[in-house]
Amino acid sequence: MFVWKESKREEVIKEHLVDFAKIGDIFDDPFAVYIEDYEHSTEIETRFNIIGITAQYGLTFAVFIYEGESVIHFITARRAESWMVKEYEENRKRL
Repeated sequence: MFVWKESKREEVIKEHLVDFAKIGDIFDDPFAVYIEDYEHSTEIETRFNIIGITAQYGLTFAVFIYEGESVIHFITARRAESWMVKEYEENRKRL
């Protein structure tokens, strides 16, 4: 299950033209790159980044946390930048 703060969803749609409601399929991408975000994690929550393909937006970058075992809470998302594309392509070559 995917959740988010509605105010943050609206902000991300406005700023990055990406809707959390349309990116859940990023986790279906077998070549997705998962990165633990040490810089923005705290003792209370561990943040993760994912770079993967979505049907709606193509290559997409998202930040999320796990809430329990089966809930993913989106924090932000945007279309992939050049360094993200490079990271994704390098991961595809390795697999």
